[in-house]
Amino acid sequence: MAKFLTPDKVWYILGVPVKEYFLTKHNPNKISLPAKRTLKLVGHTVHNTPAIKAAKGTTMAEQHVRSTVNGNMGTVRPTFYVDDVEIWQELPFEWQSWHAGQSGKPERNGSHYGNQATISIEVIGNTPKAEQNAAKLVAWLLNKYNMTVDDVYTHNYWCNVRNGVKAKEGEDLRTKPDGYKCCPIYIIPHWPVFLSSVKSFMHILKNEKYNNGNSFFHIDTSLLSFSDFECSADQIPNQETM
Repeated sequence: MAKFLTPDKVWYILGVPVKEYFLTKHNPNKISLPAKRTLKLVGHTVHNTPAIKAAKGTTMAEQHVRSTVNGNMGTVRPTFYVDDVEIWQELPFEWQSWHAGQSGKPERNGSHYGNQATISIEVIGNTPKAEQNAAKLVAWLLNKYNMTVDDVYTHNYWCNVRNGVKAKEGEDLRTKPDGYKCCPIYIIPHWPVFLSSVKSFMHILKNEKYNNGNSFFHIDTSLLSFSDFECSADQIPNQETM
């Protein structure tokens, strides 16, 4: 029977538990890890990965972090995993993270900023609740670092930068197809709505008071459409062995 991870610290963002379990402290299998960040933080990068079947008594986010500890996640090392229940943080804020590259291709044209100068958020599954939890986390991070939604990026953005793609008038490199990942695959179809959600949560975090970390704010998830943008199925990343 699997032994679930016990977080070193639990805190809350608008009622969502954030559980800290840093790989820099817990690395019994001596997996490779990113280094401390030396570049100035430029923003936060959002990803999607498909839902998995979590073991009874745990969550998809915990299972991803545990899989990383066990050496089953390759070289993927995001700062956060977010599911529809909670958030797990596996790297300190001041650390680089590995998440924004293109397989088999070296970084260039400034794409290294994705890994070396952004905090990364991997959103698990295609549900409004997981996306809402991610929006709360992104809002909290933007407030923490005095940033705006212009500082929120996608994997697509860094792939476009890596390939030297320039945005034409009216285009957004964050949602422009890059021919590689289409990530975050579930959020890109309604990226402006996601950023609007983030803005709403930023406002709530700045101006409302909470009772024991819980808020009464509710976002209308009916606005989140999952059908107005398509990516081919082979662009969805494979699930990793847990």
